[in-house]
This record gives sequence, C-alpha cells and structure tokens, in this order.
Amino acid sequence: MAKKVAMNMPWEKAFIFLALINIFSGLLWPETGLANQNVMILISSHFSPYVTAAQALKSEIIQKAPELGIRQVFLQDGKTLEFMEANTGSKPGLIMPVGTEAAVEAVAKFPELPVVFSMVLDPSPKLLKKDNCFGVVLDPPFPLILKRLKELVPHVSRIGVLYTEESEETVNRMTDQIVGSDAQLIALRINSPEELQERLDEIFRLADVLVAVPDTNIYSSVVVPRIIFQAIRYGRPFVGLSRNFTEAGALFSLDCDYEDTGRQAAEMALKILSGRRPKVRIQSPRRFTATINLHTARLLGLKIDSRVLEDFQVLTY
Repeated sequence: MAKKVAMNMPWEKAFIFLALINIFSGLLWPETGLANQNVMILISSHFSPYVTAAQALKSEIIQKAPELGIRQVFLQDGKTLEFMEANTGSKPGLIMPVGTEAAVEAVAKFPELPVVFSMVLDPSPKLLKKDNCFGVVLDPPFPLILKRLKELVPHVSRIGVLYTEESEETVNRMTDQIVGSDAQLIALRINSPEELQERLDEIFRLADVLVAVPDTNIYSSVVVPRIIFQAIRYGRPFVGLSRNFTEAGALFSLDCDYEDTGRQAAEMALKILSGRRPKVRIQSPRRFTATINLHTARLLGLKIDSRVLEDFQVLTY
C-alpha cells in the first residue's frame, strides 16, 4: 500500500502545481483578458513633447498587448468626449491622458474610470488624492536637482524659491524632501504681481541660488528673461524648469525623457488592466537629461570640472 502511495505522489504534486498556476494566473491576468478591453489616449494638444510621449506609450501597448483596443483623441475634439460621457457602452476601460489639461478633463468627465496620466507638471490635489488616478509626473525630484546643483556649485546651501498660491503644494513637498540634507530652503511667497521685483531682490540677497518651480504666475515668457538678468546681476545661479530656460540663460535644467515617460505610463496601465496595482501610484520619470549653459557659468565665474560636464548636454551660447 505504501508503494502505491509513493508512486502516485508525483502525479498529485503535478496536479497541485497546475492548480496553483491556474489560481495565480487568474489573479495576475483576469479571466476577461485584455482582448475585451479598450484604452483611450487623451492628448492635451499637438504640442510636440505630448505627441512624442503619446506615440511611445501607444507603441508600448501595441507591442506588449496587441489585443487591446486603442482610441487616440485630442482634447480639442470635444464632441468625442461628450459622446463617450453620454453613452456608457462607448467608454473605455482605462483613460491615459497626456498633459495636465487632458488629465484634469479625464478625471472630471469620467470619475469612475481608472486614469493613468503622463506629461503632467506639478499635478493638482484632484489628481494626487484620487485613488484610481495613477501616473508619471514631469517635474524631477527635488533631491535630484540638489545633487546636480552641488556638482556644479558645491558651496551652495541656501536654496531660494519664489512661489504663489498656485505652487504652494510644490513648495511644501520640497520642504519635506530637503529634510536631512545640509541645505536650507528659503521660500518667499508673492501675493501680487507688484511684489515680484521686491521679492526677487530679497531672494537673491538671502539665497545662494534660485530654483524655479512650476508656477505660471511667475515663470511666464515675459518674466523669465527678467529673472535671468537679475540672477546674473546678483551673481546667483538660476535653475530652470526645462531646456528652454537653459537656452534663455538659466545655469542648468533637468528635462525628462518624453519617450521613456510614455513607456513608463504604458507599463503602469498594463499592470492595472491585468489586475495588478502599481506599488507607487504617482511616479517620477526614470530618465532625465541635464542641460547646462556654459556661457552663463562663465558669467557667474564658475569653473566646472570637465568630468562633471560629461553628464550634461552643454550649450555654449
């Protein structure tokens, strides 16, 4: 009898093994599969970085889940959104907004659907606090900015920030992220346009460097050249929000890789559609490009090691 039991054991183990595979595959990949699901890519505008990210995320989905249905819509096509909002049967299983406007619109019109956004700079509390909203933000983590800054200007310790009500949450996050470092955050609030010049003079007296934050009340195409002029006049480095800032005269900036950001968002979406929840709901981009303006560095009297410059895209004008 004992021999018979021993002979059957491998079959029993195999049966249990196959049963476990069946159970776990059901947990990881729902029985409905991806073939019956649809994704809508909602793009804020035809702005080149948005289109680049959208193309990358679409390619990633097609490559890894060709059975998924994909619809791509630009935000200007309001009729499509209104039709989908009114007709339950036409709604997708998940929406992938590209750009801040598209993300806000998706959450407002389809609050019950999961959303995976990308190319969103400084997401609003509406996106951050919504449990079924996931995504990849554009702005780099503050510690990464500090790391790059220290490579270029090792002695800086007093980090200046100007903000309005629009960017108050961003500054609060920066305050939390700087805890434990040897840097001090000096944040001055601007309550009206008339206060800008006074606050600029004050921040350059108090801080070693000015770091820009996403805030349309301050960093407009009209005001940025004025800020850059003041920064050079006071001999203070100015850290911009993008390569455009560096080209205008900021010392350096960090830009995320738009294509990789799109792929990162697509990977999050595929996890959600297959029944898994990403460990981190709101993620930072995985790849950044640092751009430095050597002309500005010379005006500030900075001598930067050539080995440090190997990690930067260098602008010489």
